[in-house]
Amino acid sequence: MRHWIFMIIAILTEVIGTLAMKYSTEGAHAVGLSIMYIMLIFSYTSLAIAVKRIPLAVAYGAWESIGLILIALFSYLLFAEPLGFIKISAILIIIAGIILLEIGTVEPETAEIKE
Repeated sequence: MRHWIFMIIAILTEVIGTLAMKYSTEGAHAVGLSIMYIMLIFSYTSLAIAVKRIPLAVAYGAWESIGLILIALFSYLLFAEPLGFIKISAILIIIAGIILLEIGTVEPETAEIKE
């Protein structure tokens, strides 16, 4: 369970960092870039801890895909970027892909992974 908490932290800090990058183009250049760098360091560090137990394909797929969905939604809310039918359809397809990837991933039964 602890590794899934790091996975969530990795996703959220990636989203915050990416939104901060956009924010830096809106006027607060130094603040936005500083937040972006810090959040991306936390994101990659958390992802590295998460993949100790979560299969890499699932972890990376979830990190990028859920991050992409959240970035699209927050870009709509914070920066008034369009969120039309095609983007919403793409988000639903991404969610289906994450579910299928998780269903299709077989975890080792007897292999004990050291922390």
